[in-house]
Amino acid sequence: MKETTKHLHSLGFDLESLKNANPMMRISKIQEAENCVCLNENTRATFEVMARNVFRKYKALFPEPQAKAHTKDHNAIDAIYKRLNKSVKSADITEVMQKLQSLVSDSISVKQSDHVDGIYIDLSNLDFDKLKDAFAKSDQKNTITYTLQQVIENKLKQMLKENPSRVEFYERYKEIIDDYNAGKSLENTVKVFDDLNDFVKDLSAEEQRAIKENLGDQEVLAIFDLLTEGKELSKKDVKEVKKVAKKTLDVLKAEKLTIERWRESREVIAQIKIVIHDNLLWLPQESYSDEDVDTKATDVYQHIFASYRGGNDSVYEMRA
Repeated sequence: MKETTKHLHSLGFDLESLKNANPMMRISKIQEAENCVCLNENTRATFEVMARNVFRKYKALFPEPQAKAHTKDHNAIDAIYKRLNKSVKSADITEVMQKLQSLVSDSISVKQSDHVDGIYIDLSNLDFDKLKDAFAKSDQKNTITYTLQQVIENKLKQMLKENPSRVEFYERYKEIIDDYNAGKSLENTVKVFDDLNDFVKDLSAEEQRAIKENLGDQEVLAIFDLLTEGKELSKKDVKEVKKVAKKTLDVLKAEKLTIERWRESREVIAQIKIVIHDNLLWLPQESYSDEDVDTKATDVYQHIFASYRGGNDSVYEMRA
């Protein structure tokens, strides 16, 4: 327990203040501890490892008389640990969103999903000015930054599932998180918060790109991106590629992708590969060689295999 207490002290929190807090001050002290522990992912992870070690040792002692001497320490550490882990899992992301909603007047919307993938997060209506204003006034800056990071990470995972061409967003996000984990000061927390805010704006803009490109939805956009990746196309060719992307997906969804568990059938897999290749033969010949068509057909098939499970079930269904 001494190591855990020392770790908390190094982050600016005195465990004694929580142990001796009256009921009226207890919640405030737990929030203060949470904010200190959430300086970055490393400080949080270190605390959690230490806390679990405390729980194991305390359980080994209990109900021996020696355990009583450590009960207050155990209970205080347990209170902080439970506070931290209320919303760490993606299944609990609703609670994470509610934290931010309380800061920005319910401007973030969350859609529940019956899918195992869980929850669709809509950041398009997030009021960044309100969020920044709330952040500037708050004494829980570490907690807010960590909460925002959790929301973004879940959103990014969702967007990468929908469109594999978004890998550059993941790389940029990792750079921000590397800076976040290297931080040891309030100034660093403020910078990371600002970086995350800017990143969310770009994620929201990316989600609107399907509409901007007049492609209708994220499903067609994903195929369009795969077909245009590495290509410099004229406006005329871009228009033709959009038609091919939409036609390819329409044909697949009307027939083969309605089959339950199609990924377990070699025959259906072969048929899907043929449908994709035959449709991609309509790509502009001046810009796509036969080798290009073969390569793009493989890329599109891999995306279809990863994203569509059969029986009209896909990674996109949670948007409905």
